[in-house]
Amino acid sequence: MAIVSEILLRSELLPLVGVARSLPTREISLSQLIRLDDARFLLMVSVEPEAKAAFEAEVDAQPEVADVRPVGETPKGWFYQVVTQRTTDQLESHDPSEFEGVLMEATVTGEGWVERKIFADYEALSTLRDRCQAYGLPFELLNISSDPERPDKQAQFGLTDRQYEAMSLAFSRGYYDTPRSASTADVARELDISAPALSDLLRRAEHRLISQTIANGSVLNPITSR
Repeated sequence: MAIVSEILLRSELLPLVGVARSLPTREISLSQLIRLDDARFLLMVSVEPEAKAAFEAEVDAQPEVADVRPVGETPKGWFYQVVTQRTTDQLESHDPSEFEGVLMEATVTGEGWVERKIFADYEALSTLRDRCQAYGLPFELLNISSDPERPDKQAQFGLTDRQYEAMSLAFSRGYYDTPRSASTADVARELDISAPALSDLLRRAEHRLISQTIANGSVLNPITSR
């Protein structure tokens, strides 16, 4: 089952993050990311009309930018073709030969990249997360959906909002990895609850998730939400 995920890659080392920080809109839209060779990537980007002058003034000064060419104007803004050269290994985490995922769209901000991707399955999403961790690229799962036609609709599989939040954070932090890279106390601290409360919350969420996914969509022994 294909899934759609929205991911925050919080890193100032990613291409064009410094440019985005200098723009009045503080955003650059990224529509394509293509590997050219071992050291370069081609990025198709666009900026809103009010950001055009600032973008063109800043982009050439970025150490990762090898070439930039204007493509033209559309109602959505000004489009550019940007070729970047390697100044960090973080984008190696996105080698398309290593996982089954397709970029739908992305936004470059002053914090990092926010990507929306379609993955073949949860294993492919986990592979990208693991590769990001291996290359020192902070990975935060913002949203996940099982409906590519409605990517803004979260795939909560019958979980309450609190259960979904807890499981999503635990997954993102590596709580379900083997071995774990985050403890119960680590995840509980971020949710501002006690470790025993988190354990109970995850246990209830796991029971409901298993019930929803194994029992042909019907819940086995429904649990009262807390």
